[in-house]
Amino acid sequence: MSFFDDEVRPEGSSACERCGRDCEAIEVEVCPICKKRFCLHCVHRVGSNRYCSRACGETFYYGGLEEEEEE
Repeated sequence: MSFFDDEVRPEGSSACERCGRDCEAIEVEVCPICKKRFCLHCVHRVGSNRYCSRACGETFYYGGLEEEEEE
């Protein structure tokens, strides 16, 4: 349950799922990895892409955790 669930937001705004700020719709993006909404203040850049966190950026960029091959 979010802090903003009971509040009425102005049309065209949405809340950042990372910091909880009430932002304009243009300031909020969706992480391509975990699908969380994040604002310009919480953005983590890896290469030319933007993610909600360092973990999501590294998962995309480095391919995530790979299992060791059995011999």
